[in-house]
Amino acid sequence: MDAAPWQAPPTDVLGHTVPIQQFVAKTKRAVVALEHVAAFPEGCILTLHLAVRRGPLDDSAWKGVVESHYGAEPGPTTTEEGLKFGVRFPDGSRATTVEHPFRGWAHPSDKPERPMLVEAGSDSSSNEQNYRCHQRLWLWPLPPPVVFEFVVEWRNIGIGQTSATIDGSAVVRAAEHAAPFWV
Repeated sequence: MDAAPWQAPPTDVLGHTVPIQQFVAKTKRAVVALEHVAAFPEGCILTLHLAVRRGPLDDSAWKGVVESHYGAEPGPTTTEEGLKFGVRFPDGSRATTVEHPFRGWAHPSDKPERPMLVEAGSDSSSNEQNYRCHQRLWLWPLPPPVVFEFVVEWRNIGIGQTSATIDGSAVVRAAEHAAPFWV
């Protein structure tokens, strides 16, 4: 059984990509870049690239940085210092990866309030000097056809709340070209 549309992207549809290629945050030690959006009829996946250089951090501080994104459970932690993502729309609605209407996976009949921003997978690697991650976030429903903000904050590596804009009309147009696997 597939997840409900607000829980994850569809497993039988090829999303249509909108290139973004924009730095959301860039410091001497860290980069958060929004690479592209894959649009589906019900929502979209935001794909990010994260990179952190260790620099002068001792072992304990370095472990804290890596774990602030990937801790005991997959994905960003909800600590004040950890990595947080969000979206803001012109009508005042917003969603973050740390403020879910449901903790964990709710029953598919328990429909949440809109919008939702949930983690949709990641792959990462790290060594003694570098941390890299490709992070995917599922935004439900499809954004309105207006410019909206993508927001990131990762305090323990020196990134305060910062944002980039996304053209919602480009995402909506791309969703019209999403292709079902089966006809």
